[in-house]
Amino acid sequence: MKIVKTVLTTLALAGFFSVPAQALVILQYHHVDSTTPAVTSIDPAMFEQHMQLLEQQGKEIIDLKSAIQTLDQGDELPLNAVAITFDDAWLSIYDNAFPALKKRAWPFTVFVNTQAVDQQHSKVMSWEQLAELQQHGGLIANHGVSHPYLLEKPAELSWDEWLTREILTAEKRIENKLGVSHKMLAYPYGEFNLAITDWVREQGFIAFGQQSGPVGKDSNHQALPRFPASGVYANPQTLKTKLNTLAFPHQQDLLVEPLLNENNPPALTLTVTSDDLYRSQVQCYASGEGAIPTEVVASRNDQQIQVLTINTRANKAITAGRGRYNCTAPSKQHKGWFYWYSQVWINTSVSNR
Repeated sequence: MKIVKTVLTTLALAGFFSVPAQALVILQYHHVDSTTPAVTSIDPAMFEQHMQLLEQQGKEIIDLKSAIQTLDQGDELPLNAVAITFDDAWLSIYDNAFPALKKRAWPFTVFVNTQAVDQQHSKVMSWEQLAELQQHGGLIANHGVSHPYLLEKPAELSWDEWLTREILTAEKRIENKLGVSHKMLAYPYGEFNLAITDWVREQGFIAFGQQSGPVGKDSNHQALPRFPASGVYANPQTLKTKLNTLAFPHQQDLLVEPLLNENNPPALTLTVTSDDLYRSQVQCYASGEGAIPTEVVASRNDQQIQVLTINTRANKAITAGRGRYNCTAPSKQHKGWFYWYSQVWINTSVSNR
């Protein structure tokens, strides 16, 4: 069995970890509507509950681009930092989410697929409405031209031609219509492979997936995680747990290929160096399966800091179009806070993912 290896390096000297340091939770929404597909929707009343929960929890809502720049510079984020994002330029965002955000003067990001806006789709915002959002804390960023599965490249195009057509064309269109080019991309459907992340990096983009987890100072800037907060993930009780999460810092060049191959179910190995974790409380989970076998081997390094090698693999092959492994462990120092790491897996043999 070939083991996929990811090294998560945590410098957890006594007192190093604190709730405000280098932890950013990004929430991801689509429709804010009770009549749209449930899997990608949140009822407007529930969305308001989410906003109230953020207030009750004392979260500080911050601008996504500035937050990533702050992490890049090695500076600390505000206490309990949270960023709010929306994928697609759905009109329900303007009608039902924008008023709640505007009255709180909270920043937010909308990732736009430009073709739908240009075609004046009846359920999609206009460029004029997007400009209004921009005037009130909204950052308008890139979600491609046509919202395709980026992994399904047309045979007649090279990868550079395909990604240029979808990503760079959308970036130029946003710049022409709104006067901004933030170089921030949300992958359609949260799908990417390592070749795409390399291309995105070369073009100077920061990019976001749909795998869950908080962002840390060493998170890979071409595959940043976000917590989906719509559909089955809209429950405020489960959202509370996700809001209080810490990232395992890891080396940026160690990004696992998400495409499934003959090794399905895939294996994952995490190496964590931390004294803020209990070996017995580390557990990994798989989509649709729940808790999966998780072997944790403990040792000590030369500095006598605990090193945990975590090996995990689902019991069943991933047959859905997309799946995830989530590995979590409670913090010793911060009661109620959890470390969280998520690995997305993509099954391209499923055509409608």
